[in-house]
Amino acid sequence: MANSRSNPLVTATVEERTLVVAGQDVTGTVTLGRTQDVPAPGGEGVRAVVTATPVAVGDPVAPGAVLVEVSGRPVIGWELPFPMYRDLRGGAQGPDVRAVQQALLDAGHYSGSVDGEYGPATALAVEALYRAARAEPPEVPAEAVAAARAADQAVADARDVLSSGHEGDDLDEGATGGSSAEQALADTRRAAAEARTAALTPLPVAETFDLDGAGVTLVRVSRVGTVIEPGGPVAQVRSGAASVTARVGVAAVAAYTVGAAVSVSAQVGDATTAATVTAVGAFVAEATQDGAPPGYDVSIELPADAGFEDGTGVVVQASDGDEAEGLAVPLVAVREDSSGTFVLRLPPGLEGPREQDAEKVRVSVTTTADGYALVEDTDLAVSDVVVVATSP
Repeated sequence: MANSRSNPLVTATVEERTLVVAGQDVTGTVTLGRTQDVPAPGGEGVRAVVTATPVAVGDPVAPGAVLVEVSGRPVIGWELPFPMYRDLRGGAQGPDVRAVQQALLDAGHYSGSVDGEYGPATALAVEALYRAARAEPPEVPAEAVAAARAADQAVADARDVLSSGHEGDDLDEGATGGSSAEQALADTRRAAAEARTAALTPLPVAETFDLDGAGVTLVRVSRVGTVIEPGGPVAQVRSGAASVTARVGVAAVAAYTVGAAVSVSAQVGDATTAATVTAVGAFVAEATQDGAPPGYDVSIELPADAGFEDGTGVVVQASDGDEAEGLAVPLVAVREDSSGTFVLRLPPGLEGPREQDAEKVRVSVTTTADGYALVEDTDLAVSDVVVVATSP
């Protein structure tokens, strides 16, 4: 290391080193999964009142099960690639219809083509979904039923006209009259097909709920008799595995690689468990709201029986005692900016170098110990000179 009156910089030489990595402690917060509010169904002139709670708090929610019953109508949970965003009725088309058909097919209720068109087969599958959940299928509006019946009667009347026309008219008049009657019959049949489609069993968006992810559990539900604002939360579910999110600084991130074993202990109390690092995010230059310094957000998956409550503050400790070797620079030579970590390398043979003579060389820190950092993914080489600090 050079440090003299003639040299305004403190420098160091890049070298090969073997480091023994000691455990690194960081703090984090437990998240028991993603929570979702279940909105209460309701419509114009309908009061949203909880009438049944078939799933107990803490129990798992299976696809196809009724989460809660509001004003006598069920809210059925199922898995879709995206939540429903409109009521589906006969004749509806679109990606949401296709998603519903696929979900019904996966559940064993649908055997038709996944074509994105809400037809008779889709309506029958919706009815099967409700009956499997021990719930009454949605009612078809009375006016739609009446229109379908009227259209069927119009077909019958047109058929009678066609039949009587062929029997009673002479050949020329019968040909003209038959053609007109046939056209009328065709028109009434098309109108009847549209009316029957409009009278298919609908699927109200308010009576389904998208279960986002596996391992869904009911964590809250309003008691029977509670009056809920239409669209307001009537229950809450949680999905996904329990995990810890911790901000890890550059000096410690090498001990928190994906797959690394760690121990997690409650900051208050004696709860502790072994866990595994599942993800390491990109470098974040801003501090957290809790005051954690810039660094990397690390995700750690907890076992199902860890026993922590949601929001518990924990201390995470990485394993220690592992050896690592590679290119090494003093830890104080490693710097950070918004784009990541780097060192300042000086040109070889330069006399009286200044910091502005140095170039930024990006590095990835893999391990830190004993005041050194092992780096990779870099253009550095053994014997390169890097800036450590400016001399006083």
